[in-house]
Amino acid sequence: MTAPSISPSVPAPIRRDRLTWAAYLALAQFTFFLNIQGNIIPFLKDEFDLSYRVVTLHPAAVAAGLIVSGLFGERLTRKYGRLWSVMVGLAGMALGALAIVVAPHPVVSILGCFVMGAVGCLILIVVPTLLADWHGANRSVAIGEANGVSYVASLTAAMAVGLFVAIGFGWRAALLFGVVLAGLLLLFLRGVPMPAAKTPPAIVDGARGGRLPLAYWFYWLTIIAFVGVEQSVLVWATEFLSRVKGVPVASAAITAGAFSLGMLVGRLSSSLVLTRMTAARALYLSAIFTVPAFFLFWGAPGLTLAVIGLFAVGLGCALQYPLTLTKAIVTAGPFGELATARASLASGLSILVIPWAIGALADHTGLSVAMSALPILIVAAMAFLFAGERAVRH
Repeated sequence: MTAPSISPSVPAPIRRDRLTWAAYLALAQFTFFLNIQGNIIPFLKDEFDLSYRVVTLHPAAVAAGLIVSGLFGERLTRKYGRLWSVMVGLAGMALGALAIVVAPHPVVSILGCFVMGAVGCLILIVVPTLLADWHGANRSVAIGEANGVSYVASLTAAMAVGLFVAIGFGWRAALLFGVVLAGLLLLFLRGVPMPAAKTPPAIVDGARGGRLPLAYWFYWLTIIAFVGVEQSVLVWATEFLSRVKGVPVASAAITAGAFSLGMLVGRLSSSLVLTRMTAARALYLSAIFTVPAFFLFWGAPGLTLAVIGLFAVGLGCALQYPLTLTKAIVTAGPFGELATARASLASGLSILVIPWAIGALADHTGLSVAMSALPILIVAAMAFLFAGERAVRH
């Protein structure tokens, strides 16, 4: 197979072949299982009679899995290849979801979340660098589109939970739906050859690993801040709409999909945005836009304005992770999969600490006050991004 575009500077029109769609759908399946937690948290909280702090151990367990895989997963992907990594990642996430479905106790459901994160993270390590290698100068568009398709899956997860609860099948049916989708995708992947990752010079020469540049680590911190905002909204939006805005839980699970819809629109428009401005400018503008959008959602007196604000927050957050990740991959040079593995570590740390901190704070101050801290992370992300851009220039 020949890569559609390998030029680093002159992009040709992006070609969405079977390999590209396989990568898009694998990342989408990962996102479905990752983001459905925010929609099922109110049901887990009520069913097991958990506090905010304890119920947040579910996304924290996923994050712990991401951290473990972020530290060691790159070695597995290098040893066994990209196709093996993606297929094992899908199977592991499906197994973790089944553990949550049958869990008689929160310990089992938390363990299932850990398996989903630890094994599913292999997908997160492979797909961005696969798309970057395959699409060359169109890497930002391909990674942006992959994350856009992922948010179709995120929106599907939110709608599935609300729909299955509304018709009486319960929230577990939404997870089983995801398991079926993962099985179908595994069948699709069997006929898709994936090119091997490039071997970094340090490994060719027998060294144990490579050194990522300073600019990469500023982008790494930017990822932590941006992912912290995104995941906190995903985890707590349904609960916020239910407890603070007074929306019934099933309806809140559907309404919270406004965030994912905004993310979807923003990420699918990545090619349009990137033809009009640089990635750095798009990141700065997205951060500036997100702050007032969040306060519209947070402080809206009625549900309609809150939903508009939530959609706008999703629109603002849409390009933040994929564009920052693309910058990190480019900065890393030949150490692309090491860069994505460490970026997964950043995501895991963010998911582990930040939504949990919001939940812990909510136990003491209420969820409304706790959520109001999120704009601080957006300001921090802008500062880290500025430092990364400055490091690249110098």
